[in-house]
This record gives sequence, structure tokens and C-alpha cells, in this order.
Amino acid sequence: MPNVPKWVADQMENLLPSKFMNIEVGDISQYSREIKVITFHTDLSKIDYFPGSAINFRVSDTEIRHYTPVDFNKTNGTFDIYFHIHGNGPGSHLADQLTPGDHLKVSVPGGRKIYDPGKHTHFFFGDETSLGFYISLLGEINKNNGKAFGIFELNEPDLPTPYNIRIVPKTPDAALAELDKYINEYREAIFYLTGNVASVQQFRTALKKHDVSSRNIKLQGYWAEGSVGL
Repeated sequence: MPNVPKWVADQMENLLPSKFMNIEVGDISQYSREIKVITFHTDLSKIDYFPGSAINFRVSDTEIRHYTPVDFNKTNGTFDIYFHIHGNGPGSHLADQLTPGDHLKVSVPGGRKIYDPGKHTHFFFGDETSLGFYISLLGEINKNNGKAFGIFELNEPDLPTPYNIRIVPKTPDAALAELDKYINEYREAIFYLTGNVASVQQFRTALKKHDVSSRNIKLQGYWAEGSVGL
């Protein structure tokens, strides 16, 4: 739901108040040149949440964008959002303009439950738009003593991340070449493919050639070239 008429967005907020939260901007940190992490504050005591869920931000009168909350803490009433600041979309513009103390109305967490707690090993593929999803699920995987690994197409090869990921450039074969190095170790994992739709489809085709079962591949495309940007 990237774009809706203004009157529809207004009606959703006014007629479904239980589906929305009023949040306040807290700490803002520049995780890297293109990734900004913003902490939000609100009363989360009665809010349902599951790892990998999405929160809808109304980034303009008619545009809505989905972001994955990280470190969702009901006790403290805080959660983080990893914003990709690329200068080309309304979500990026909103995140770049926010300052501590600003107030927003956003949806409560929802979306598809695609995390599989029954699996020990989890493999992720994505880009800058996928980092929040990965880190969100990584916390749950660690709680369950699972194993996680990721291949990410990022513009910043020196991204300061402590997480178990391999960073590759955004070239047609870089991610697939990296996959060839790790497929034998992770063949029986659950694969979460997120981010650019074309890259997700290409990676899925490669997994099928490696005889990875379709039931172990979960897809979540976030954006596509030529479509309305994030």
C-alpha cells in the first residue's frame, strides 16, 4: 500500500484509532552514511508485536511506507527504525527531516509472520532496506540459540556492523558468487529473500538450481526499479 488518496489515509487514522500509535522521536544516530537509526517512544504495554512485523509510516499526505521495528521494548516503550537515506523517496526525506521531540502517528505492528522458529539455521539476502528486518529476526534467532548468516548488497562495503553478514557490491553476479561459497553449509536453512524485487527473484532462481526446497524460501520484495520509491 505505497500510495492512497488523502481522504482514505485520513479516514483510516480517524475511524480505526486502535490500529494506530502516537510516537515521539527520541535519539537519532547515523549508523553509516546511508543508514540512520531513530529511536521512537510511546506506550507499548498493550501493543502486540512479533519479530519481523512492519509499522506503516505515513510519509506524506498520500504515501505510506513500511518499516520493521528493531529492539521493540514494551517495558521502556521504545523501538528503533533503520531508515535508508538515499535522497530519492518520501520515506528517505521524512527520516532526514525528523528531529528529537517530533510526533508522528503510525500503525501498530502487523504484516506477515514469516519467521520460522522451528528452524535452527537462517539465511538472509537483502540490501539497505532489509537491515531492520534482519536485525529484528536476529534477536529472536539468538534467543532460540539458532544460527544466522546473511549476504547483503550494500553501497557501503565498510558498513560498521557486528552482525554475521557478507557485504557485496550491487553487481549482477556478486551475491550469487558469494552464495556459491556458502550454499553447502546452509543448504537446509530457511532463506529469507528481501529488498530489490529483481535481485530477490535472481537469488531465488539460484537457490532452486542448488536444489533448495521452495518451502524453505520466503520472499519479501520491498522495492523495484521503475516503481514508486521507498
